[in-house]
Amino acid sequence: MSADDAHTELEQVDRYEFTVVFADAPFPGLTVDEPPPVGRDAGPNPVQSLAMAIGHCMSSTFVNTLERARVAVGPIHTTVRATIGTNDRGRRRVRELSVDLRTQPLHEEDRARFDHCVEIFEDYCTVSAAVREGVRIASHVGPRDPPS
Repeated sequence: MSADDAHTELEQVDRYEFTVVFADAPFPGLTVDEPPPVGRDAGPNPVQSLAMAIGHCMSSTFVNTLERARVAVGPIHTTVRATIGTNDRGRRRVRELSVDLRTQPLHEEDRARFDHCVEIFEDYCTVSAAVREGVRIASHVGPRDPPS
């Protein structure tokens, strides 16, 4: 695994509630869950987690693009809305993610560079670009290792 790869582990706590640990991360993990009636809302659900990942990646990529262009902006506020629908087989799916980033250049003389950053930053976003292109997901189910 390269330094750019991510290793995440989930451990079931109760029914749909899992503790997430980010391997080798210097920060604590978090709890994820499903909303009632199946879960207890003990943490973000999968749709919220996806929206968070997309919003964070796009916000961070925009910050990086602005910094490289030396454009100072006010604090960024990002809103991500997920639209849920059903596919042709009647299965619930995230049909659309709408991302709204709010900020502006601190100095009007930076407007042209700011506008250029707005035009190009999405092309550099690792997560949203992967979702747009469709990420191959390989899954495997096997027996759990015996306790040590």
